[in-house]
Amino acid sequence: MAKKRYGLFVNRFEVATRNSYTNATYVFKQHVDSLFADSTTSPIALTCYNRAKPMYDLYQASHTTQSGQSDTQGGKVQTMKVILKGMPLHVDDWESQIKSVYKVDSEKYKILFPKGKTSFNSGTQQKRVDAVETLLLNIGTDASLAAVKAIIQTFYDAMLASYNVKDVSKKSTKTDSKATETARKNMSYVMEGNYGLLLDANQDEPMLASKYFDEPYMSNTLQMNFDLKVKPLATKRAIERTYQKPLTQQFQINNKLNTTLKVFLSAKRNGLVGLVFVTIPPLSIGIYNLVDMGNNATQKFLSIQNMDDKIKADITIKVL
Repeated sequence: MAKKRYGLFVNRFEVATRNSYTNATYVFKQHVDSLFADSTTSPIALTCYNRAKPMYDLYQASHTTQSGQSDTQGGKVQTMKVILKGMPLHVDDWESQIKSVYKVDSEKYKILFPKGKTSFNSGTQQKRVDAVETLLLNIGTDASLAAVKAIIQTFYDAMLASYNVKDVSKKSTKTDSKATETARKNMSYVMEGNYGLLLDANQDEPMLASKYFDEPYMSNTLQMNFDLKVKPLATKRAIERTYQKPLTQQFQINNKLNTTLKVFLSAKRNGLVGLVFVTIPPLSIGIYNLVDMGNNATQKFLSIQNMDDKIKADITIKVL
């Protein structure tokens, strides 16, 4: 039986990414990327992006370190050689975003890239670090380049960290794991905050905020499924509701066999069906309202009665 708990004031992003850094990486990246896509045209998207991107970078860095530590115990931090090898791709991305704001023949572009991309992609390590620093200084407070500046700043910070501590051993796997878990939670907290900000900004049309979160993926991850079998003419407790749900709460009930069921709420753990219940037809899948099963304010146990005298019922309940 599912053990996840989910309520209106539970951080849905922390729950959805718990125990899975694969899920976390996917959920976090989708949020940051979708915010970035609108960051030059939507002030609220830019605000949320600037809140989330630093936390996402910290999570990524910590997760990468932990993964590397798992592969090679006692290895070194990512070297400047590795960073610089991948730098041309980053520079191409920065230039592409800047060109979307300032044309190549514009004065601003020439200030940002006086020697094209040469100073970033060749020369000593120090000169290439200096080139990124100079680019950041020349962008300055230009609001139209705020999003790309945040990306460059993150890359620059990683360069400095690697450049300054390239010969320092990694922390222990246990320490790395704690750091990654802390980073995951912190990113989840920021996403929950962004959720509130985006809903507030789009309170008249909340669906406009949905693109910044992978709603189908989150819904599938957070939904709770309960599989159970009920003997002929027996009653079985399906769910103990440990949270208060609104009257609009619904359940999808899949009655897999040729049995008729009664689903009801009760205040007692082993309560019996009363005057209020929902009848589930044989071989059916339907969506039912919690309020039709009883009093959800006082009755926290959801139970199922199998009305057939010969067939054992086979049911799946999905909390929607």
